[in-house]
Amino acid sequence: MNSVKIGDLVRMKTHETGLVGIVVGRHAGWKATHSAQIGIKWFGGSGKTDWEPEAWLEVVSESR
Repeated sequence: MNSVKIGDLVRMKTHETGLVGIVVGRHAGWKATHSAQIGIKWFGGSGKTDWEPEAWLEVVSESR
């Protein structure tokens, strides 16, 4: 699995929200069993940065 990078456009692969967001930050997983937490600004969302587990996300467009 390719890791999610800052600038990638992502959507939730575990929930059908209909939202797409841009990755704005990343915190490494605190144990080998926990995935990294990814900061996302959702288009049409609250405007706040939401932190989601990387395993829940699907890249729809990679940053350059």
